[in-house]
Amino acid sequence: IDSLQKNIGLRTVELLQEEDSTGTSFCFKINGHRLFAKGANYIPQSHFLADVTKQDYDSLISDVVSANMNMLRVWGGGVYESDYFYDLCDQKGILVWQDFMFAGSMYPGDKDFMANVDAEVTEQITRLRNHPSIVHWNGNNEMEVAWFNWGWQKSLGYSPQDSTKIWGDYQALFHQLIPNKIQELAPNIPYTSTSPLSNWGKPENFNRGSMHYWGVWHGKDQFEDYQKNVGRFMAEYGFQSFPDMETIRYFAAEGEQDLESPTMQWHQKSYVGNGMIIKHLLRYFRKPKDFPDFVTKSQATQAKGMQIAIDAHRRAKGHCWGTLYWQLNDCWPGPSWSSRDVFGRKK
Repeated sequence: IDSLQKNIGLRTVELLQEEDSTGTSFCFKINGHRLFAKGANYIPQSHFLADVTKQDYDSLISDVVSANMNMLRVWGGGVYESDYFYDLCDQKGILVWQDFMFAGSMYPGDKDFMANVDAEVTEQITRLRNHPSIVHWNGNNEMEVAWFNWGWQKSLGYSPQDSTKIWGDYQALFHQLIPNKIQELAPNIPYTSTSPLSNWGKPENFNRGSMHYWGVWHGKDQFEDYQKNVGRFMAEYGFQSFPDMETIRYFAAEGEQDLESPTMQWHQKSYVGNGMIIKHLLRYFRKPKDFPDFVTKSQATQAKGMQIAIDAHRRAKGHCWGTLYWQLNDCWPGPSWSSRDVFGRKK
């Protein structure tokens, strides 16, 4: 009468969050073995989702394998990816940390919205749970750390009653609805309510749970600070560079290929972007002789920063159990934290 055919993989996964002499661990255990996670954060490959082809996915995952990565984090500010993406990860041995699609803001808790979320997570858990690549569900990106550390209550003028209501809605969504649905539909895959679990502002926070360390960028720290600020699992950190000159020529005419041109200014979406790149570039290289030289040296500077960070994380294995830099890929042709640009050109 009916049949269903699927490719499956047999594996066990645990997320160890254990109290120890330092703080609280954050370590994936696959088939009984602790795994040091090596990889990056993944975002949509284009703002125009239907433009992404199977060849684009093939190329991207091939680069991931070539770089010896073993994990990608599907970031909560993007989209739930296509079945083909997860099929490739299954085939190539790339583990997936899967965010639910909530990021950077607080969400309502009214009956209709919660019903909508219930339908969304039910559909996605059911669709994705049989992929052996899926080893982690994560509720949201940076919402909890923002609520407690970014001053939203004061800047937005929330009353104590407002704050109580908003935080209660948050708990209902990420500490009740979603984990309860996972327990019902995919209890063998671990869940955390948010990433990061620790804010990067204080030294003791690097001893507990997942960490997004943005001291080297937003905090204006030097690259050497990557070596002393190592968390239990580094789920985000990064540094910008410009894309390949061929990509820049796609959006900027020859007369606009200058840092001060309006086109280049509009393509820089970070409030500290170009200045931060120049500051670090001049610590390691001579002053660029022209714009193409600047582009090349911006990429070399980014590589230097990521090398320092990743080396530090891997040397700290045992304290640190994962390093996922921000970000693998890009969705438009501008300067960003990615290591391959929107056209797949490697930095």
